[in-house]
Amino acid sequence: MKVEVVLRAGAGVGESPVWDDRRQVLWWVDIPAGMLHAFDPETGRNTSRDIGQPIGCVALTDGPELLVGLVEGIFLFDPDSGERRPFCQPEAHLPENRPNDAAMSRDGRFFVGTMAQQPDGTPRGHLYRIDPDGSVHHLLDGLHVPNGLAVSADNRTLYLSDSWAPIRTIWAFDLDAGGGISNRRIFLDTASRPGRPDGACIDADGGYWSAAIDGGELVRLSPTGEVDRTIALPLQRPTKPCFGGPGLSTLYVTSLSPGDTSEVAGALLAVSPGLAGLPEPRMKIAGRGST
Repeated sequence: MKVEVVLRAGAGVGESPVWDDRRQVLWWVDIPAGMLHAFDPETGRNTSRDIGQPIGCVALTDGPELLVGLVEGIFLFDPDSGERRPFCQPEAHLPENRPNDAAMSRDGRFFVGTMAQQPDGTPRGHLYRIDPDGSVHHLLDGLHVPNGLAVSADNRTLYLSDSWAPIRTIWAFDLDAGGGISNRRIFLDTASRPGRPDGACIDADGGYWSAAIDGGELVRLSPTGEVDRTIALPLQRPTKPCFGGPGLSTLYVTSLSPGDTSEVAGALLAVSPGLAGLPEPRMKIAGRGST
């Protein structure tokens, strides 16, 4: 087992790592800084783009643009030209909210969780599904800090967690062919475990990897919800893992700085877990052919 600090980023809130197999870079964000980063593991170089407002999440499309979740809504952003254009506004009526965690289903539907920009203990967060035509579908409310979004390899299960300290639970839902969810059930209650469930990803064997924020570890759950592996990390507040690199065999992990007293708080880590991940899905934007 190898755990390496590949970038001492000192991120405020590093989040949303996504491996881009076309560009061979890892996209990730620093939420409060409004920065979109691209880390090239071949060179070790990290390039940054100032988005100008908090950015909660990023995802791939079938074209050159990325989907980015901003306070103002979901946008298509071309990292080469810097052009940004609106795609949809799930919460135009809730300006006090922002997108947080997100995941793309295997058939290219974008699931996005939102939360209050200033959490106060009131569950102001929601879960939405955004389809390739830009339509927005409200799926769930009553969330505090939605996290842990991931979709199983067979596209039949959606995972979601809430990192709010009194909740700290991961759920699983049945996911139907139309993108609807049902049969909400507890996948893991982390009340008796170190840390709280933050971001997550799925490996090629169906395992669910969760970043245990404040617990300083990664936790792997089997498809039936048993913890079968933990990996200790050199920092206390990991935020989200993502498989990437050659053969999708590296597990990249973002982290945040506030409240973490470790020397590498806010760093980007690379873990070699001996398992591979799944290719990151892309949304096929309606109205154009794949490129």
